[in-house]
Amino acid sequence: MVKAYVETFEVKLRKKEVNYKNYPQTTHTIIGLILASTVAFNCALWPHYGWNTPILMGTCFFGIILQFMLLVPTYVQNVVGLIVFTFVLQEYSGVSMLY
Repeated sequence: MVKAYVETFEVKLRKKEVNYKNYPQTTHTIIGLILASTVAFNCALWPHYGWNTPILMGTCFFGIILQFMLLVPTYVQNVVGLIVFTFVLQEYSGVSMLY
């Protein structure tokens, strides 16, 4: 959502260039969110896959996500991200890790 905001609002409406010099706090926020999602991914899959989790994570990132980010325009990435995010929220809305 942070990425979508910066790319949509700042680039399209304010006509600003998105780079580290212009948005250091946003860059650090996105880096922190990526780190948090990596930790959550590993914590969720480790009990089932064990030492195969880093291999699965690398395959998922380099095999799917990176190619999608490189080949698909940003506005399509934002729409697909919103659709996937909504689907995951609906799919797992009743699932809780707390028993």
